[in-house]
Amino acid sequence: MEQELRESEARFRSLFEHAADAIVLLDSQGQVVDANPRACQNFGYSREQFRGRHFSHLEIGCLRSEAADDNSLTSECFYRRQDGTVFPAEVRYAWIESNGRRLRMALIRDVTRRRQAEQALREREELLRNILSAIPCGVFWKDRQLRYRGCNEQVAHDHGFRDPAELIGKDDYQIAASRSEADFFRSCDQQVLSTGQPLMHVEENLTRRDGTLRTLLTSKVPWRDAHGQIVGVIGVYQDITERKRLEQQLLQAQKMEAIGRLAGGIAHDFNNLLTIIRGNADLLRSQFGDSADAALEYLDDLRLAADRAAALVRQLLMFSRQSSGQVEIVDVNSVIRGLASMLDRLLGERIRLVVDLSAEPATVLADYSHLEQVIMNLAVNARDAMPDGGVLTLSTRLLPSADIEGPQRWVQLRVSDTGVGMDDAVKERIFEPFFTTKGPDKGTGLGLTTAFGIVQRLGGQIHVDTAPGCGTTFTLTLPWAKGQTVQESRTPLPPALVRQHPRQSGRLLLVEDEDSLRKLARLTLENQGYEVLEAPDGEAALHQIEMQTEKGFDVLVTDLVMPGMDGQELAERLLCRYPRLAIVFMSGYVPEEVQLDTFTDAVFLPKPFTPSDLSRAVLTARQRAAESVPPRTEAVLPSSEGCGMNPHGSPPLERAGPRAEKPDSTLPAVPP
Repeated sequence: MEQELRESEARFRSLFEHAADAIVLLDSQGQVVDANPRACQNFGYSREQFRGRHFSHLEIGCLRSEAADDNSLTSECFYRRQDGTVFPAEVRYAWIESNGRRLRMALIRDVTRRRQAEQALREREELLRNILSAIPCGVFWKDRQLRYRGCNEQVAHDHGFRDPAELIGKDDYQIAASRSEADFFRSCDQQVLSTGQPLMHVEENLTRRDGTLRTLLTSKVPWRDAHGQIVGVIGVYQDITERKRLEQQLLQAQKMEAIGRLAGGIAHDFNNLLTIIRGNADLLRSQFGDSADAALEYLDDLRLAADRAAALVRQLLMFSRQSSGQVEIVDVNSVIRGLASMLDRLLGERIRLVVDLSAEPATVLADYSHLEQVIMNLAVNARDAMPDGGVLTLSTRLLPSADIEGPQRWVQLRVSDTGVGMDDAVKERIFEPFFTTKGPDKGTGLGLTTAFGIVQRLGGQIHVDTAPGCGTTFTLTLPWAKGQTVQESRTPLPPALVRQHPRQSGRLLLVEDEDSLRKLARLTLENQGYEVLEAPDGEAALHQIEMQTEKGFDVLVTDLVMPGMDGQELAERLLCRYPRLAIVFMSGYVPEEVQLDTFTDAVFLPKPFTPSDLSRAVLTARQRAAESVPPRTEAVLPSSEGCGMNPHGSPPLERAGPRAEKPDSTLPAVPP
């Protein structure tokens, strides 16, 4: 027994000396009897310094203490080393017998590294939690049964839950708005589980509980455990609904830009053809005089079709290139009064027109013809919305401004009808380009879009109040402008015979590359008494002049856009030879690079034009040249039968048609 006791003490001594943890033996008073090398190393004391020291003096404080049984106690405490530093430790106390003495043994394990690892783990978990909460993405993970085991706030919010914990244990069939969406989610999950391969960038539709439809770009990867076994699916998605909308807007803008280039490219040739059709119809119409021949109805239909085609070209150019027109002080009331007679004929007998205008002028800073176009477009839509008849009301009034920094007053224009109205789905799209509810042969889908763009460019707003069966009211609010208004009405005159101007004399050089149009212009001018020399292009015109050096020219009528030498270059050359030459420029479309500001006495005649417009343009150009006063370039505009584009328009001598304008290269504003 003594031998066994000595062997037992030897084993204890060996364990005591070589233990990886600090061991301190205490007497009943808590004083240190002995300490092993690890304890000396941890506390920074030698064995001699340790002995006799009261152990409680080294203890700073305990976090917790638990009694395992009557013989042992476990604590988490902080201890101070000899150099003053503090370290955390787990301490387990137990009573032992040694050499007949009852001692208390303290096994002390330094947990500094473990505490540091735990703190680092907590920090990483907090960082991950913050990332999952802050990133603009939904993050979730599911087990092999495709039940949610966790997610971030974004996923919970998208599915109508307040707390991510509410999703735990649920599957897609329990939280998705429709079974079809849940089927699609699960099919993607199953593919990841079965193949073990990621599924990247899949577009998914998610219907929220409020009914809004969102588009998600989702990626899913296998969720593996420490042994590499697939235990579920981890998914990340991003809401790309707004991006898809912006992409659609970009595509629409690109489409509009392409339309602008196309419209600019075809406008010149197309307006040439319309001028030929319209001009010959007018010449033929003039042969009938005031007779009641039945053929006049066909001629009027032909002229009307040409007018509609010219108006469509003008709308395309204005819409696609955001034409600014000539801005001036315009009274909206005057515009409506000028349009009243035309609107009566346009609306027909079954629709009654009511005009309620403000007592004082409703002045705005705008292009006169643009306002006419806005009102006409809204009136046409109102007419189509009242196939069985009804009432169209045009009203204006002046409103005070609620915005101190804005204009002092606002002009409100309301266009109301008693038609069929619109539902919300149609209302949301009425300003979209090319959207129309009319038949394929009754609308282009550009009328309201053009009106919207014009109002936006004027700094105003347009609102729609409508409901099925309750009619529609368009409310336009434009900034009021102070100043003297334009006195004359530019309202297109009703269809009439070709105006007969007094017989003229003089020599005229006509340059036009379109043969039929050149023939029409030559016949018109010869009927007015002019001696006309014609040429198909600039080079041929110069050759004609060289062949007839003995005679001069009074007027040059030339197309602006021609192959080879254009009309501008031709005019510059001829002015060097004939300084008092009267010049009339014709064109259906003027590119941005063409500038006519140097031709201060010239007259611009936009295509399509009528024979009367051409005669009047020549008279105006001769008058300008004879007066020798350098006014700015002026546009003689087509009558109501024409709808041309005037890039450098100024107040004409006789305003018989809508002002034309030069389209620029920018795109218009997309309704939201």
